[in-house]
Amino acid sequence: MAVSPSRAARGALVGRWPAILAGAILLGVLGGALAERKPSTAVILCIAVVAVIALAMLGERAFPWAIVIVSVAPWYPIVGQVAEEPIVRQKVLCAAIAAAPLVPWLWSLALGGRRTRPSRAALLMAVLFAALALLIYETLGSITTMIDSKVIGFLFGGVAFLCARRFGNGRGWLAAAFAGLVILGMFGAYAYLKAPSNRVGYFVGYPITYGALVVGLLPAALLFAYQRSRLLAGGLVGASAALLIFSESRSSWVAATVMLIVAVALQARAGNFRALAAVATAVVILTGLILSTGSLSHIVEKKLNSNVIRTQSVTHREWSYGYAFKTIGTQPLFGAGAPGFSAAESANRTSIGAIDNGYLSITVDMGLVGLLAAMIPIGVALRVIARCLRLGVTPRYELALALGVLGMAVVTVFYDSFYWAQIVLLLGAMGGALSVRVASISSEATARAAAPRRRRARRIRWAI
Repeated sequence: MAVSPSRAARGALVGRWPAILAGAILLGVLGGALAERKPSTAVILCIAVVAVIALAMLGERAFPWAIVIVSVAPWYPIVGQVAEEPIVRQKVLCAAIAAAPLVPWLWSLALGGRRTRPSRAALLMAVLFAALALLIYETLGSITTMIDSKVIGFLFGGVAFLCARRFGNGRGWLAAAFAGLVILGMFGAYAYLKAPSNRVGYFVGYPITYGALVVGLLPAALLFAYQRSRLLAGGLVGASAALLIFSESRSSWVAATVMLIVAVALQARAGNFRALAAVATAVVILTGLILSTGSLSHIVEKKLNSNVIRTQSVTHREWSYGYAFKTIGTQPLFGAGAPGFSAAESANRTSIGAIDNGYLSITVDMGLVGLLAAMIPIGVALRVIARCLRLGVTPRYELALALGVLGMAVVTVFYDSFYWAQIVLLLGAMGGALSVRVASISSEATARAAAPRRRRARRIRWAI
């Protein structure tokens, strides 16, 4: 006898109540025991227990939610003038970065079988990142010095990629991206109200990090909103544009423009003229709103066009490229052997503690081998886009993730993105989810090509 979906859902919910109750009791006992002596430890422990229970309830959707929440959480001061140290200890931040991919992956291992077929490429990637971890350990000399968000972020970008392959069905990515963008908007609005003259986005480390996260989450969040309401999708586009304006992240605007051009090219290649019309309408409305509203136009001009050319920035960029190419020529294969080395050198030699190109900075730090490891998620996204262009198809889910990865990759041309664990974690997880869905793009193209033949065959049968 078949069981109705609603009855099955109720049964699954009832089966989870003992776990929820046990978790609540454990939370209360541990929180009460620690609150008297170490309130901060009690808070952290309670958050951890609640997070684990929530992940267990979400099932396979826990993976994208964990990645996105850790990426957009306010680990740094809400308002600032320069990049500051996190408001939590490095070991807490590193623990959260490590737990985001590993805890849902371990839950999935405990509850079910293998979700993807073994892959030689994935195995080689795991060996590569294990070797890079050993290299970093040999360079830094101890595990303690490796507990740094730059180091953990780089290594767990690869771990997130490999763990994401287990969740190839992609459940939860669209909703998690939408929620993450809403969280970024809420904290951004709060930061703007507290200090309207400051740039927005310091709570994720730096305003350009904020802009990279916005463009990375925007395509998937926009697809989630569009599937529910065109008005909601339009509001999301306008709100995201405001977030990028107030963050003063010009590299993120470049990334958004590149994403728009690629999206238009894909829709034109597939012949989706209705989608092209929707994109054109949104661009015209947004541009008209900016130009026709005096105050908004003044904000855009002030935020995006002021101080575009600064002597210090131009000088530092020239120094960055000269120093990077000279150092890479000296140590091309493995570099200095530690993420963050180039940032420290830049801070010692100039007034800015970073190299202005993320690909150069990671090559200085980890050599060409490290650059290859960091480029794997970006390569997967480019492969997806190239295949869609070649076959003339536009699978919404795959392109939403691929365009998000592309946006973060463009920001990296102008920014040391690989120093920020939030960006690397999101980049690796999205790339890993895409890596097991590339083959489905060919299947969609085959099905699309076969549809006209099936219709002609049906017409012939009816005529006979």
